[in-house]
This record gives sequence, C-alpha cells and structure tokens, in this order.
Amino acid sequence: MTVTTIRAFALAALVALGLAASPPLSPTDRAAAYFTAAAKDPDPTRFETFIAQMPKGGDLHHHLTGAVYAESYIRYAVHDGDCFDAGYAIVAPPCDPATGLSPASRALTDYDFRIRVIDALSVRNYVPSPSDPSILGHFFDTFYKFDRVTNGHWGEMLAEVVHRAAIQHVIYLETMLTPDQGEADALGRSVAWTDDLPTMRARLDAAGMAHVVADARRHLDDAERTMRAVLRCGTAHPDPGCGVTLRYQNQVLRAMPRRDVFAQMLAGFELAAVDPRVVALNPVQSQDDARAMSDFEPQLRMFAYLHALYPQVHLSMHAGELVPGLVPPESMLDPSHIRDSIEIGHAERIGHGLDVLHERNPRRLLAEMARRHILVEDPLYSHELVKPGRPGSDVILIYLHAHVPVALATDDEGVIRSDLTQSFERAVKGYGLDYRTLKTLVRDSLEHAFVPGTDLWAAPERFTAMNPACAGTPLLDVPPAPRCRALLASSEKARLEWREEVAFARFERRF
Repeated sequence: MTVTTIRAFALAALVALGLAASPPLSPTDRAAAYFTAAAKDPDPTRFETFIAQMPKGGDLHHHLTGAVYAESYIRYAVHDGDCFDAGYAIVAPPCDPATGLSPASRALTDYDFRIRVIDALSVRNYVPSPSDPSILGHFFDTFYKFDRVTNGHWGEMLAEVVHRAAIQHVIYLETMLTPDQGEADALGRSVAWTDDLPTMRARLDAAGMAHVVADARRHLDDAERTMRAVLRCGTAHPDPGCGVTLRYQNQVLRAMPRRDVFAQMLAGFELAAVDPRVVALNPVQSQDDARAMSDFEPQLRMFAYLHALYPQVHLSMHAGELVPGLVPPESMLDPSHIRDSIEIGHAERIGHGLDVLHERNPRRLLAEMARRHILVEDPLYSHELVKPGRPGSDVILIYLHAHVPVALATDDEGVIRSDLTQSFERAVKGYGLDYRTLKTLVRDSLEHAFVPGTDLWAAPERFTAMNPACAGTPLLDVPPAPRCRALLASSEKARLEWREEVAFARFERRF
C-alpha cells in the first residue's frame, strides 16, 4: 500500500468520524448541487435563470426559414409590398381585399388579422379543423406560406437567428438553407435524367453547374454582408450575435423528382468542396412523403456516389422521423432509415432518430452508433409538439443509456415558437436530466460540430482528459501554456471547445 493510499484511507476515516472536514466541492459539484435544488424549488425563477444563463454550446439542427418568427415575415412582406391571401400565405401584389388579397400592412394595424396571420405562419394556438386536421400538416404548410419572402431577406434572417443564439449563450450554429436559391433545381430540369450517376453528373457540369455554385457563394456573401450591417459587427457596439460562429448545411429537398434531388446534391457537394462556410449536406422535407419514402434508398446511393468523390464533405441526415401510426409498421422496418443513412449514405450525424426502436435490430444499431460516434441531433421540444405530439415521447433516454452522443437542438424555433433554452428546460422537467448530463450534451454539440481541426479532448466523448497540449492549463481566455495556445491557433474545433470550457468555468464559479 502506497503512502498516497494510506493518506486517502486515513482522511476517509477521519471524515467518517467527523474529525476532518469533507474535501471542498469542485465548481461543477457546487453548480450541480444548486441545479438540483433549483429544479425542485416551488419558485421556478431559480431554475429558469440557471438554464437561461447556462452555456449551451452549438445548435446543430437548425432550419433557417423555420427558425425565423412570423412577426419578421410580416415585416418582410410589408417592406416588399406583398399581400396575404385568404389562407394567410404571402403572395405577390396587387392586393385587393375584395378578392381576398389583403395588403401585408394590414397585419400592422388590424390586431385580429395579425393574430390569424401569426397562427397561420406557425403552430401557435393550433386547433384541428376539417380544413386543417393535422398539426404536422399545418407545420409543413407554414413553409409554403412564407416562402415568397425568404430568399430576399437572408441577411436579416441570419441576424435574427445568431442574435437569438448569442443571448442564450450559444456559440456555434449550423443552419440549413439552399445557397443556390433554386438554381440547381432549374439546372436539373434542363437535362435528361439517367440512372447512370457519372453520366448525370457530367451532364449537369456541362450544363452550367459551376455557375450555380458561383451564384450560391455570392448569395451567402450578400447575406452575410447584410447580417453584419444589421448586427453592427466591427463597430464600437456590436450585437452579441457577431460572436456566434456560423456555418451552413446545404439542404436537399428529398420530396422532389430524382433529377432535381441529384442536381441539388451535386451543387451542395461542389459548393462545400470550395467554400468552407458550407460544411455539410442534409436531406429535408417530411420523411413520410410518398416520394421521400419510395426514393429513400436511391437517394442514399446518390449520396454514397458523391461522398466517394468528395470525401471531405460532411453529411448529416434527417432520419428516423417516422413514428407508429404515421406510416405502416413495416415502413419503419424496411428500409431501416437510421441504419441505412449511416451504412449506405455515410451520415455522420442523425437528425431526430425517433424510430430507433422500430428499425432492424435496434440494440445492434444503438451499439453501432455508439461505437462509430454517430451523434443524434435531438429537437425534443418540437418532437413532443409536432412529431409524436405528446409529452414524454422523445427517445433521448434510450440514446443516452446506449452511450450514443446526443445534442439538443431547436429544429424550427420560429414555427414552433420556442428556443433552445426551452429544450434544455424540457430535458430536465420531462426526462430528468441532471446538470452533468446537460453539460455533456453541450460538449458533445461542439465535439461533433462540422468544423476542422484537432479535438480539445484526448478521446471522443471522454470529457475528463484534455489533449495533452492543454491538459492542466488554467481556463483563461488566452491559455498561459504555449503548447495549448499553439493547438488553439491551429484548430478551429479546439478553439470553440476551449471557449466553452472557459464559459463553463465562469458560470460555475457563481455557485
């Protein structure tokens, strides 16, 4: 028995006899104890303040158009001189109330009309009716209703979402959008489809794919220029949103014809290969759509083909959004959407993942996801509202029990009328997550962010030991150790993770 062991036993004995003080609690221990007490306190202000001020890492599953609140879309429609039709969709002028086309400005002066518009552009106050019987259908319909004004207002939209992220203590955001604003679709329709993917790629490149990619980069440049102006970035009084690291996922509309889908994919891969701001591709639209279901595996083969050509481009995939009753049981089993997205489509992260227990051999699938470090992006607040549609229906505890990494996400915070803080609150109140688990989810969100560079941590999802270059270094904005400074200078990922550890240290010192 070593001297150190003898001393440890002696100290434990003295503590048990009440003859020595207990070892002091670490800052994390104190924060965890405060969190536990606050969560049980009948006065909710302690708990809500704690969650609001807690560092939240990255939001990895975020749709730009779905994240903007209806009030903003009203402003854009007013600015553009647009109208609302009888179903409260934004349409082109001229406006004529006699024909059911009200000027958008009416939503600024007519309160009852404004309420109806906001409810139509979101799931707020949703009540089933014969003409609108499903909250899931209502949810997806909102995107068509505000679609007219989105492409012309990306800069303002980006400013809104990064500001909201910053005031919630989010430091990294990946948002999904279509950088080419539909040009890839048009290009796809201009060439004849063939199942021979190399030939199809050659046809699209010959038809002008390079111009589509160049225009996509220009759209992002213009949007970011406007965003920075709105946020006053680079001035003496910048908005907190200027400090959020923003990256993009090129979304692929999977409910469209194959030629459109492949053209979108090719545009996304080629764009991500030349523009570091675009970090991944992601298929979107309702998974239970007839074409999305029938073309699921052909689309995965398209992803696999292009992944082989552009292996540096990351892939996150919406998968497992199917739940019992939404589709026939066999539709969740074959194809196995989560498994096939990973094994055929090369997905590195899975968005939603709700039907994991209904896929082929779920136990083995969970073990595979844990072994391969496949993170699940879990917007549990939206799951409870518009997917299964009932409290307690999320699967976060299943993944955590299987040691699959998870990050909380917002999904469509504007349409859902929520934010990331509400997801954190729901994770605690609905699923019993404790402070240390929340902290792990935050760290997972940055470790699995699609940013380049060496990880700050010595091993994946092991947040007890840092990379040797930074191990034991005081958590300061500028680490004193030269080796740690060198690591942070060379790795964007490590810089983000270090920034979050500094934020956690400051946060926990309050308790």
